[in-house]
Amino acid sequence: MLPGDHRRASVTAAPAAYDESVNPLDAIATAAEAISWVALPIGIVLLIAGLGRRAWSNRYASVKAVVTAVAGDYATLRWFGEGGALHESTEHLDGRVPTVGDARTIWVHPSRPESLRLDDPAHDGRVLLTTGGILTAVGALAVVLSFVLPLL
Repeated sequence: MLPGDHRRASVTAAPAAYDESVNPLDAIATAAEAISWVALPIGIVLLIAGLGRRAWSNRYASVKAVVTAVAGDYATLRWFGEGGALHESTEHLDGRVPTVGDARTIWVHPSRPESLRLDDPAHDGRVLLTTGGILTAVGALAVVLSFVLPLL
């Protein structure tokens, strides 16, 4: 072919047919890699969120509150905060309706002593930690499989 000639050179040999069979382990490794790209980052984010939520809820302190008034399903509760400050809140109560003068355990966060919780904060972040741990473990296993299976 000459330098200014734009004609294509003809191919003299036909391309070889693809004669290799697909190894099932390679297909599983590819699927494992795709799973690891999804499960591992989401699992790590959920673990971080769960640990943050758990750290926040560990700061709650249990306090005894006294029921001062009851109106239907609502009760007014009073309790003493840090430094002897008196706090009051009206809350909707589930379950047994207390009578005036009953003591209840409530949970108060130090940064918001005027706001109370009626449920125990010990379970906060449990679902995030469990789901994050499962997804992180699945993602880590998928990473290992995606590296090891092609070697077999």
